[in-house]
Amino acid sequence: MKKESDFLSMLFLKYFILINIFLVSSFSSIELNLPKNGIKGETLFFSIQAVGNKIVFPDFKSINSYSIQEVSSTSSTNIINNNITKRVKKVYSLNPTEDFIFPSLKFVVDGKEYFSKERKIILKNAQKTISSDFELSIKSDKKKLYVNENFILTLIFKYKKNLNIIDLSFEKPSFDNFWYKQLNNPKQYEEGEFIVQELTFLLAPLKKGIQIINPLKINAQIIKENNSFSFFNNNSQALKIYSNNLELLIEELPKNTNLIGKFDIKTLSNKVEINQGEAISYKIIISGHGNIDDIKDFKLNLKDAIVYENKPVIKSEYKDSKYQGTYTKVFSIIPNKSITIPKIDLEYFDKDLNEIVLKQSNDIKIKLTNGSISKKSKLIKKTVEKSKEKEIVKIIERDSIQDRIIFFLFGLLTGILILGLYLYVIKYKLKSKFSETSLLKKIKKSKDKEELLKILAIYLRVNSSLDELIFKLEEKDDIKSLKKDIITKIKELQL
Repeated sequence: MKKESDFLSMLFLKYFILINIFLVSSFSSIELNLPKNGIKGETLFFSIQAVGNKIVFPDFKSINSYSIQEVSSTSSTNIINNNITKRVKKVYSLNPTEDFIFPSLKFVVDGKEYFSKERKIILKNAQKTISSDFELSIKSDKKKLYVNENFILTLIFKYKKNLNIIDLSFEKPSFDNFWYKQLNNPKQYEEGEFIVQELTFLLAPLKKGIQIINPLKINAQIIKENNSFSFFNNNSQALKIYSNNLELLIEELPKNTNLIGKFDIKTLSNKVEINQGEAISYKIIISGHGNIDDIKDFKLNLKDAIVYENKPVIKSEYKDSKYQGTYTKVFSIIPNKSITIPKIDLEYFDKDLNEIVLKQSNDIKIKLTNGSISKKSKLIKKTVEKSKEKEIVKIIERDSIQDRIIFFLFGLLTGILILGLYLYVIKYKLKSKFSETSLLKKIKKSKDKEELLKILAIYLRVNSSLDELIFKLEEKDDIKSLKKDIITKIKELQL
């Protein structure tokens, strides 16, 4: 009986608190929810709630030159003692870069003016999150680099296996003053009582001096354990998990040099001897490892030739712990006379040798055989004039047999190419059918919704369509049909 009495007392107390909170909030006209502090580099959110019949919100587009965006707007109707009032709540966002003064705002509710207080907002640096349940950290394979030098940044996220995670999202970093791209080689493994996930990024500094990589952030939402009965049904807890920061020392490259790594250059021509009016195909190929994306656009200035150029094609990949690839540019050249295409110079800084390396391609001589086409025409004409009618017929007949042979060979070659293409397509389809990534295998082996959510959580914000499927997965218990859609989307994204 005593336990029942205590429970009823607690129940009454919760009802009393709930009713009082409701009454206080119902009759308060304006409520401005503004954080005292913000985090540098992050979006700042604030909300305004007003209660009344006629509500006029401040008409502002910016604060202290920072653009204001309306994130959401909700409204509800309350009836108290036959009095009908509206409750309107709006959420806004802005992206400040330094401390600023949030000004006083004017509101009009049912003809009465209200003014909020001016407040100073201080932006602080994010601090690494210390927790026994989570750990987020970043590390670099290099601490001292040159401008444009590539390096690997690894993000490591650990969380306990027994945590009830219902939402997990990684905020895409900005990496100010760095060029970067995310590498498609995520890892997941177990380490004691933790599940560990790793993401890797390829970065290159753009400025000299001491450059700081600010802490990266993961947003998590977990279900609290041993949570008592609550009228608000708020059993989850939202968390912001921050990593450490990194400080790197960046040195400037030698003057007139923007490449760093190791490269080779060569040039090719499909012909070295041509007739008047014919064109040659001239190609520049640069291969190696380093900041290959920064290779300049080469030009050819040839006085005695007409030059047409294509856009350069750069193919790159991270392989064998190096960022490597090829740069290719093709020119079409029509010489007016015999010419020499000069050597092409390529300079880069070799960090191992600690010096600038100059590499050159070979020069290529193109010989123009003037008048060869016109002489051939005269010879043919002369032969036709001296020949008799029967001889002319023989010549035509001989040409016809030659054409038939050419057409036969062309048809045979076309058939071989079509057959080869058909076999390649079949082989590709079979390969695609039976090759599955480790992610797909994990998804197919997942037994329930919670396990599947933990697998997919780290891939939030990779693709909006995939995000929608993950959110649907949180709401439904039957995951069979959604599981098929998710597998299809993962294959499309090649994750």
